[in-house]
Amino acid sequence: MKTAIIFGASGGIGHQFVEYCLVHYEHVFACTRQLQSFQTIERKGMGKLHLMQLDPSSETELQLFSEYLMGREFNIQLLINACGLLHNGSKGISPEKKIEDFNANSFEEIIKANALITPLIAKHLLSHLNKGAKNLNSTGVFASLSARVGSIGDNYLGGWYSYRASKAALNQIIKTLSIEASRRFKHCSVIAIHPGTTDTNLSEPFQANVPAEKLFTPEFAINKMMAVIEKVGLVDSGKFYAWDGQEIEW
Repeated sequence: MKTAIIFGASGGIGHQFVEYCLVHYEHVFACTRQLQSFQTIERKGMGKLHLMQLDPSSETELQLFSEYLMGREFNIQLLINACGLLHNGSKGISPEKKIEDFNANSFEEIIKANALITPLIAKHLLSHLNKGAKNLNSTGVFASLSARVGSIGDNYLGGWYSYRASKAALNQIIKTLSIEASRRFKHCSVIAIHPGTTDTNLSEPFQANVPAEKLFTPEFAINKMMAVIEKVGLVDSGKFYAWDGQEIEW
């Protein structure tokens, strides 16, 4: 019972990950805070969709989910965290153009959305991924969506203080978690992956200056990222990949 778990399933990228996995996995858990914002069609011959209303920043809800999985025959082979925040007009959150735009409350919101969820998922579910991969005699992959702007070595433009810092923090968590996984979760590979500029609500306000050929549809981005994820082995744990498989400097 090959199983995938997708967090952030109602977002543009997360939803497309669910659609992809329904074709390639027997069971797919689509985890989202708001069920009413999630729509998909189950087709004959596709995997079984398990729609879960779950707040991934809540340890209580993650613990309950972990307890639900215990003792059930789900061989979890893929964990994806597609949650993220770049802007929120209702809260006045947007990328900073200059240091005077920096706001402490916005910074805390963005750090929570982009850097907190990955370690919480790992805390409660990485052991399930390890067990499922061991049962299938394969490598389980935990992939979190990062962004190239989170690379310290690749920062030549400046700006976007909060978002850059949150993704840099996420990248450090991924790297550190991969080291622990090599000792404790020996069937798991932990990676960060950059989807490119994808035509979703997250990137919509910033698409004006993006060349048409560099603005990806969610379907294109997911097909490319899954081609990378499906090739990941244990030796690749702790790496940061772009959508095309190129490794990005931390």
